[in-house]
Amino acid sequence: MFFDMLCLEKQRLRVTHMKTRTLKFIISTFTFFLVVGCSANETSIEKVEANDTTEHSSEKEERKANGTDEENINQLKIGESVKFEETTITFNEARIEPGGEFEKPTNDNFLIVNLTAENNSKDQEFVMSSLLNVELEDADENTYSATILTEAGDQFDGSVEAGETMTGDIPFDVSNSDQYELHFSNPFQSGEATWIIDADELVN
Repeated sequence: MFFDMLCLEKQRLRVTHMKTRTLKFIISTFTFFLVVGCSANETSIEKVEANDTTEHSSEKEERKANGTDEENINQLKIGESVKFEETTITFNEARIEPGGEFEKPTNDNFLIVNLTAENNSKDQEFVMSSLLNVELEDADENTYSATILTEAGDQFDGSVEAGETMTGDIPFDVSNSDQYELHFSNPFQSGEATWIIDADELVN
């Protein structure tokens, strides 16, 4: 009986934790709408090179003319970064998790991506939303939105103050696939960046 009571208490704490994370998720999403809901401009997106040296305007124009700018932000790899206006987004890691005792995937696995957002502005706050900014797509063109997984780390949701960074996980309930694509965008502006995730790159 004592063991049953411990199990019930453990389940109660887990449910409470899930409710808290879900509430934070909803609040950050609502805040996102308040902060950027009136924006309707085209987003400036560019890949951040590992050795980011000063580039002459003529070199930028040549890249645009050759279409390599679009290629760079649509064929990104894990570990690479892009700059959205004054925010730098880095894809740190992708891993597979089976879930916990009370959380099992509806499909085959939970795929967790870990991102870092760096606010490069001097005085502006930015809001990140795993539900609105990010979408996952598999090789069969099935799309997945973020889900809630208490076994994962801190979720990639919340405000990022000027000069600060935020790192967080985004869980997806996915079917097995040889490859996935992670799409990051501002839902109120045009343009997106895409990271390619090969199945053999997933950390188990």
